[in-house]
Amino acid sequence: MQKNLTYMILFIFLLFSGCAYKSSTNELARFDDILRENDCDFSLIDKKLKNGDDIILWTIQGGALARNCGDFAKSTELFDEAELHYKFDVDMKNPLLEARDKTRSIFINNNANQYEGDVYEKIMVNTYKALNFLALNDKENARVEFNRAFERQRIAKEYFANDIASLEKKNAKNLQDLKNNQDSYNTFAKLKAERQKRKNGAKVSPQTLIFNENSIDLAFNRYTQNAASAAYADFINPFTTYVGALFLLNDKSYQRAVDLLKESLQIDPKNLQIAKDFALADKMAGGFNADFKEHYVWLLYENGFGAIKNEVRIDLPLFLVSNSLIYSGIAVPSLQFRTASYPFLTIKNSSGDSSVTSVIADIDAIIVAEFDKRYFSLVAEAIISAAAKTIVQKQLSDTDPLLGFLGFFYQIATTKADIRSWSALPKNFGAASIPIKDGNIVIVDENGAILLKDFLQNDKNVIIYLKSSQKGQIITHKIYF
Repeated sequence: MQKNLTYMILFIFLLFSGCAYKSSTNELARFDDILRENDCDFSLIDKKLKNGDDIILWTIQGGALARNCGDFAKSTELFDEAELHYKFDVDMKNPLLEARDKTRSIFINNNANQYEGDVYEKIMVNTYKALNFLALNDKENARVEFNRAFERQRIAKEYFANDIASLEKKNAKNLQDLKNNQDSYNTFAKLKAERQKRKNGAKVSPQTLIFNENSIDLAFNRYTQNAASAAYADFINPFTTYVGALFLLNDKSYQRAVDLLKESLQIDPKNLQIAKDFALADKMAGGFNADFKEHYVWLLYENGFGAIKNEVRIDLPLFLVSNSLIYSGIAVPSLQFRTASYPFLTIKNSSGDSSVTSVIADIDAIIVAEFDKRYFSLVAEAIISAAAKTIVQKQLSDTDPLLGFLGFFYQIATTKADIRSWSALPKNFGAASIPIKDGNIVIVDENGAILLKDFLQNDKNVIIYLKSSQKGQIITHKIYF
């Protein structure tokens, strides 16, 4: 009776762990299709939120979708809900719940836990909320959200400053220790020698290692590739800083705009658009009771699809101490880079002025920077999980071959990487600006094909916000000051 109950429990775990992962993966793919098709179908978002599934993930996905659909109020409501869950479920998380989630990660995988997001996502939530309020002509609330975004950036910079330095030092030491560890080297040499014997037709004892060729090299290459990146290592999102500066410039907070644009130039000193805006802000700050004598249009360009995660499985070498079927492996996330839309856009007026978009923020680089800092701990957690499951599998196998067989498939089914991410983010943000003149403007792609013709009020400054996830698809709205 006890044995039958154990069979049933293992079978149920096996069934639900596999189905849950497949469902999550399929739903993320379905959501990306909705974005590509410029669809405004919220049924998937509503279903996930009703069921309480990954509330942070699906509120930020839904907030981005609502922005695409021009429903800025709904977008802000969804982002507000995400912020509440960031605060109470992540920032103020109960230590007992932390321990529970850690246990789930080890004995199932991290997909069994609620999505908690990354630091850059929190900053973008406040940035998008500020832009939503600007689109609704609510400048007071926009100011509040920009201040929150700046504060998040400040906290992130301080929080990660010491962590980044110590983590990089620790990772470098771990790698060097592994390289210097003669015992490990001898083990790997022995593995390669055994593999070579097998290739040459020599008989090999069934108690030797089951070894997936290149698994060690793959694991180390994945780590060292990710650890090499240092882009935006201080976790500052230049787009947040830049667009906040534009708001302050147009809200006549000229000196504050100067300070933020100076910070943007320190991040990217060769960026001509930032330099041009800095010169304008500095000129306005130097004037007494200054006002715009000539009005400008800024084009903010949200380009393509940003990086998402996919899974890399690595079969681990394992000494067989019996003839039982034993599997051990890890699954870790890896970044998949998606395509841009138009490489750049050009905005022109009828007086012959034109400006080409400069990349203000490379969101892919920001994603990579934070991913890299977490990667070593992700691999360590995956290895601990594999070890725990393998021990259980071996114990079950020694008790009963059928239990061992179910344990074998349970470990395969639950060896899954957490590939959840905010897939609605773009690859990068660009910006350009020109004087408005008589109000007629045109935006063209890299081949000169017209994407947008418009007539603007020439007595106000304006931002044209243009999002293009893929060529042939644009979404625009205007923000007047």
